[in-house]
Amino acid sequence: MTRPLNFQHIQAFRAVMQKGTTTGAAAMLNTTQPSISRRLAELQSFSGLTLFEMHRGRLRPTSEGKLLYKTVQKHFDGLEKIESVVSLLRKSGTGALSLGCTPTLGVGLLPEVIRAFRQQFPETYINIQTLATTQLTDLLRQDLFDLILTTGKLDEQDFETVIVKTMPAVCVLPSGHRLAAEPVVHVEMLRSEPLLSLGEMDDLTIDIESVLVAHGMPAEFAIQTTSSITICALVAAGNGVGIVNPYVANTYAGQLAIRPLAPSIDVAVRMAMPMHTAPSLLTRHFVDALNAHLSHVRPPVSG
Repeated sequence: MTRPLNFQHIQAFRAVMQKGTTTGAAAMLNTTQPSISRRLAELQSFSGLTLFEMHRGRLRPTSEGKLLYKTVQKHFDGLEKIESVVSLLRKSGTGALSLGCTPTLGVGLLPEVIRAFRQQFPETYINIQTLATTQLTDLLRQDLFDLILTTGKLDEQDFETVIVKTMPAVCVLPSGHRLAAEPVVHVEMLRSEPLLSLGEMDDLTIDIESVLVAHGMPAEFAIQTTSSITICALVAAGNGVGIVNPYVANTYAGQLAIRPLAPSIDVAVRMAMPMHTAPSLLTRHFVDALNAHLSHVRPPVSG
């Protein structure tokens, strides 16, 4: 009468097939030779099959034994793959990281964070998309990013949102500009200057307009564009002055003058993740690298 088999029976059978002897199987499984022999006897008795025969003093698998081994090995191969994936997940999460950020943070913040992160997880595949905040949030809703970073405002009801760093915006000036000698540029000093800004709906532009109006200045701009990167390039070429987030300004140090602005306009870097999916272990490691980098970032001054 056949009886159910257990994992120890199958494990002993596989070890004997691989090592060729019960002694070798016992060493492989860190047990005794009599224990292996007993499990093999039970396996054959419970299954009603003859899986081995003695040949010149050694165990030799039968055709049924060889066929059973092929099936057993397929399952063990699958188990080893599972163990490999578990090990990878335990060490570094999913093995892939999908990030979204605004172009200015892609230039002014992420490169150093990615460098530090890859020193710890060099095998990780990273996909980075630089898009406007509205596009980032649309894709995050579709679970196409593990996290996004932006200086724009987010609907905190839709995402798990956290402000990871707040620093004041800075005034960028052409090298040699008359205000470059000032330790701090007050907004009223810009009264006669051609101002460059982002689009009218940009959060920083709205804050700048409020400050200008509060100081009796017209909220007018000589040039408007969609990227702080472009503003810095235009300022470096002598097209006027701009007020930008400090991360992108720092990448242009040496090409233009960077000065603190008064009154201060705070720029917050917001990080958002999907609300209905817990972050992977790899995502958590990236957030650690991001926070470690931001803890040492200071407002830039150059020129």
